[in-house]
Amino acid sequence: MQIFYRSYSGHFVEPKSLNSAFGFGISALSVTFILLNPVFEELIVRAYTMSEVIRLGGSGWLAVFISVALQMSYHLYQGAARAFDIAIIFAVFSIYYVRTRRVMPLILAHLGYDLHALLAPRF
Repeated sequence: MQIFYRSYSGHFVEPKSLNSAFGFGISALSVTFILLNPVFEELIVRAYTMSEVIRLGGSGWLAVFISVALQMSYHLYQGAARAFDIAIIFAVFSIYYVRTRRVMPLILAHLGYDLHALLAPRF
């Protein structure tokens, strides 16, 4: 996109400041994303994917493996080392889900983790 934009406009895209009405560098869009992402991520990757793998005859461990691999694959933008680090959290979440079939505690834990990642560098 950067190359296309440069060829079209003659200059590169400049990063925009995240200073916002919140006053400490957090935009309303990032807060909205942090609030919605855990819901969709846990419902799709954990609840739906794992339930379908098990329903189609896969074992609980296969469901855990597929869930962790899928979730880790789209976190690779954070770097391979970071993706492997948070794969441990994904594995714990997946094992919890395969044993209890409860997704709400996972959504809340994911929300807490994401809020910490958003707010910790600023305070």
